[in-house]
Amino acid sequence: MTLKKILKSDIKELLRQSAKEWEVYAPVTAEEGDTLFTRLPKEKGKLEKALQGINLKDEWVVISPKDAFFPQLEDMFHFDKEKIIDTPSPSKKLIFGVRPCDAKGILFSDEFFKKNYEDKYYLSRAKDKLMIAVGCLTPPRPEACFCTSAKTGPFLESGFDLQLVDAGGAYLVEIGSDKGSEFVNAHAKLFKNSEKDEEDKVKKIKSKAAEAVNLKVDFEKALEIMKGKNDFTENYERIGERCIYCGGCLYVCPTCTCFNVLDDKKGDKGVRRRNWDGCVFRGYTREASGHNPRDKKSLRTTRRYEHKLKYDYSATGMSGCIACGRCLTSCPVKIGMSKFIEEITTGKRTM
Repeated sequence: MTLKKILKSDIKELLRQSAKEWEVYAPVTAEEGDTLFTRLPKEKGKLEKALQGINLKDEWVVISPKDAFFPQLEDMFHFDKEKIIDTPSPSKKLIFGVRPCDAKGILFSDEFFKKNYEDKYYLSRAKDKLMIAVGCLTPPRPEACFCTSAKTGPFLESGFDLQLVDAGGAYLVEIGSDKGSEFVNAHAKLFKNSEKDEEDKVKKIKSKAAEAVNLKVDFEKALEIMKGKNDFTENYERIGERCIYCGGCLYVCPTCTCFNVLDDKKGDKGVRRRNWDGCVFRGYTREASGHNPRDKKSLRTTRRYEHKLKYDYSATGMSGCIACGRCLTSCPVKIGMSKFIEEITTGKRTM
């Protein structure tokens, strides 16, 4: 794999240049202290202010960058008596500083929105993207991150255009695609050639980063167990009673793709919108007749875990859990995918 190098002091200049051509999303720490993936503004003054908050440290990014392609609320089309005006919004998107697990989440969503029916709204945003990942030297949430168990981090082996490896005063840059190589060539003044010994340095950094992930579960065993006809009714009922159905885990999950559709109509004109929804909400599966096939809490809990660990994997070969730990971190009552996996693989109660 081709290896380049960029000084940390040149990152902001790289983003300034990129913002002229791309719609750039990057992790920015807001004044309130949360780090969020933010679309960098084009206007010079606003861009400079945003660049001051760029944060590529191993800190928790509250929500994954999936809403760059799948917004929490989006207009699908406008309509009146005479016509329908479609509103897909294609644009070149640079997702800069994405964590390996979140990059896996984007790749999962890419496949989901192509499966059975091609969703033009998502795909129009995602078709022309460039992902620059940054590996984690230490887990942002040691008590929740379990990427080594799911093989989704702390560094990617594939699926990226460029990957940044923190080497102190500079990032060593792995080129993972032709598109990534073209990007490096377009900004050749900022990317330098690496030294001969730096490939070995990358291997050592990656090895040390993997050792830093302390939370480990038997992810492969869990996927195998979920293929069978094992009865986890007791687990689902207990978790269902504990859950307060706030939806926190759904909204921070990089691979949750459930949505609702609504029409906002005034007079003869209106707009059709969709917004994020979730399978654990009671109203999600309620039918027009009023009947709800998943009226019980335990059935909605069953849907969530079997969706992530069973049906996603059987349909795509990729689990819907990318081991980011956000579900556990966001949950007021400390329910998390890692805890469920530990329960079914060890037989020990964790929640």
